[in-house]
Amino acid sequence: MPKYATGYVHHKAKRAKWRRGMRDYFEYRDLEIGDATKGAYFAHVIRAKRALKGGTGHHKHDVNFHFVYVLKGKVTFDFKGVGEVTLKAGDSHYMPPGCHHELMSFSKNLQMIELHAPGNIGSIDIPDWRKKKNPAAKGKSKKTAKSVIKKPAKPAKK
Repeated sequence: MPKYATGYVHHKAKRAKWRRGMRDYFEYRDLEIGDATKGAYFAHVIRAKRALKGGTGHHKHDVNFHFVYVLKGKVTFDFKGVGEVTLKAGDSHYMPPGCHHELMSFSKNLQMIELHAPGNIGSIDIPDWRKKKNPAAKGKSKKTAKSVIKKPAKPAKK
């Protein structure tokens, strides 16, 4: 995976390593954009370790740009103000900053490319917008410790 003095990166699939990352039901393959851009941008391929149904919890990310392109399989998200959206191979979506969403389900063969800026991404849990709000709790949200994707430490098992 040569990186040139000019900043050019050539990522070769045959030498790629799948690693653990932010979500335990996925494996991640870093496309090395983070290092080349000094953390301004990040790109990786994500693949499912198993199928998922039932949702993962409401959250948002602390990034200014977030784009997903599905290579294989399908994935369903629920977006506040939009509703459920299913992406299949060849589909993509852009999530604006602070977009409230939940990953509802995905197929066992899901593979997708995710791009975000800045290069570190955190996940912030938020209340379920589909439930009735408690007037006494108005304006309060639950923040959790941020999970940050940098360079995962351990290769995933094949």
